[in-house]
Amino acid sequence: MTAHRFFFASQFHWEQNKGFYLSFENNTEESICRLHTLQLILGVGDGKGWRFLSPRLKWETGTRYHVRAEIQHDAASLWLDGKLVDLKPGGFVTAEGGLVVGEVPHWASGQTEYHLAPCELRLTCGGRTTSYPIGGPRLRLSEPLLLFNPHHFWGPEGRWATHIVDVSVVLPVVIEVSFELRLIPDWRRHVPYIDRYGQCRYAHFEHKVRSDDDLRRQWQQEQRILSSWGTPPDFDQYGGYQRAGWRAERTGFYRLQQRDGYWWLITPEGNPCFYMGVCSVPMDLWEYTPVSEREEVFEWLPPQDGEYAGVWATDVWGEGQGTRYVSLHAVNLMRRFGKDWRQTTFDLARRRLRTWAFAGVGKWGYVADTPYYPVLNRNGVPNLAEHPDIFDPEVARRFEQHLRNQIAPQRQNSWVVGWSVGNEESELIRRREVRQILAMPAAPPAKRAMIEHLLRSRYNGNVRRLAEAWNLAAHNLEDLCRASITVAPDDEVETMRLFYLDKYHEWLYRTVKRIDHNHLYFGSWIYPYAWDSEQDWFVLARHCDVLGYDYYHLFFSPEPITRLLQRTQRPVLCGEFTFATWEDGRRGYGAFMGCSAKDEREAGEWYTRWVRDAAQNPLCVGGLWFQYRDQPLTGRGPGRDKKLFIGEHSPIGIVEFTDRPKWELVRLMREANLQSPRWRLQAMRQGR
Repeated sequence: MTAHRFFFASQFHWEQNKGFYLSFENNTEESICRLHTLQLILGVGDGKGWRFLSPRLKWETGTRYHVRAEIQHDAASLWLDGKLVDLKPGGFVTAEGGLVVGEVPHWASGQTEYHLAPCELRLTCGGRTTSYPIGGPRLRLSEPLLLFNPHHFWGPEGRWATHIVDVSVVLPVVIEVSFELRLIPDWRRHVPYIDRYGQCRYAHFEHKVRSDDDLRRQWQQEQRILSSWGTPPDFDQYGGYQRAGWRAERTGFYRLQQRDGYWWLITPEGNPCFYMGVCSVPMDLWEYTPVSEREEVFEWLPPQDGEYAGVWATDVWGEGQGTRYVSLHAVNLMRRFGKDWRQTTFDLARRRLRTWAFAGVGKWGYVADTPYYPVLNRNGVPNLAEHPDIFDPEVARRFEQHLRNQIAPQRQNSWVVGWSVGNEESELIRRREVRQILAMPAAPPAKRAMIEHLLRSRYNGNVRRLAEAWNLAAHNLEDLCRASITVAPDDEVETMRLFYLDKYHEWLYRTVKRIDHNHLYFGSWIYPYAWDSEQDWFVLARHCDVLGYDYYHLFFSPEPITRLLQRTQRPVLCGEFTFATWEDGRRGYGAFMGCSAKDEREAGEWYTRWVRDAAQNPLCVGGLWFQYRDQPLTGRGPGRDKKLFIGEHSPIGIVEFTDRPKWELVRLMREANLQSPRWRLQAMRQGR
């Protein structure tokens, strides 16, 4: 499924059924969103539910359209070119939070065959009208470079979005927007796009590599810089600050300690640590880019045998289609370092992190004698629906043994900061999953446990009342559990979902700590807004030592993070954040989730602000930058298709695809990393 959304204007809370949005929406089974599946939708929440105005409209290119949406106290209407096309009665309840104009969300930024010409939106709230430009000035790029960022034809994604935080939504609300739809040119007329170094042939920038000699010269320059900077002397080998003026007990493992209201990681040597790390280090082969069906994109591809055989792989995402992938940045490393390129890559990664004043590695990476955050998996453990049935003793036994096999060899490893299981959405129980389990014509333990919990919490144990509510002919608990249940109301499904989620993560935490009590547990790196409800945050916070979460934003603690931190009062660590050095697409890379900087300096300045704010927060014990190296211009997959890029293709690395560090970004990162424990200590002293 390919999905694309463009929110002309939005201010809503989906779970609370509040607010409104006017959007273009497109969902298709094809790999690209077509004009004939494009829908205009006005969503309005009344606090109890949503109603949607979605007239059947046929869109054409080259035609100027004018849309007008009106939200009154008792009705909402939608107009196209002066004609009423939909009207629905009903109330309206305002949502909390800012109003956003012109946004493409990261979760629905699929490729389209069309783009939205720049336009102006007029918003009227309570009789006051304000105009907002959408799309901004056209980027002065050649057509081949523009085709690497087709979503930006749709107007402002990421940093181009207009966030209005001081507008009160007062009825009546009127949204007016004029626009034109145009087809995106065919990218094939410019092939090939990618040179032998993985760069865009049509891009021109200062440090572009044009020969193997350039790679080697940059390596020589880097060695001089690393030697002149040296390893910061104020930190122990685990990232602990040795000039804090205090020290904790040396245990040989990372642990937590609260001092004067501020949480700290304590390194194995007993020093306080505000841990700043980098994910996906050293990326010697990962990430691959898919090649099958689009070989024409590349000017040159390495042979698939001989010395280059190792840079090729098949079905790296497990898709089973025989898709061939290549790692062109690995070829650059081979050219740069010679036959010992892999060992040199690992050794250099360790030296870089220490010289740049990072405490160590984050998720998805490993370098010898360097701290890191292993992510445990449940591969091979049977699922009931989407997760193992931890209420089933045999499944729980197999799951525990699988975790033990991963953990046991590292129980005495002081370089392990702590464990986690899965990542972001993978360990969240969804409503759809609960409904799948309820519909099973049997009584697996998880289904029985959820129904028993609902009986206790909502029906005082009365089976007959629950059976009547669900319209089932069940005379006892056994009948109820063995029925195929498809009529449970949403609020009761939510009650059962939160119960299952709570017991699942309680089991994970208890099991991991039983296997290894020496190391910390960070949970499953929950990702706000990827959940079914923000209650998931509070559930996971109960079952960890440090609540690990991922959140991409220009600031460390915007809404909802500030509110969530205040309510839980648990130590936290941000497992993924980044600022892409996008440079307005001039190198061909795609923008990244609202965190795209105009250059290395701006990205470094944002990093400094983020780290300073995080270090001054009593609950935060660190953050992990995602990631070490820029993604391939042609995308990180998965899949195969005749596309210019597949999947993510953003410049989110500290080092470029050719392995050149982004020196202005690195310089500012290093300064912030050196200052971070001092910022925290100062805030701690001032807060006494």
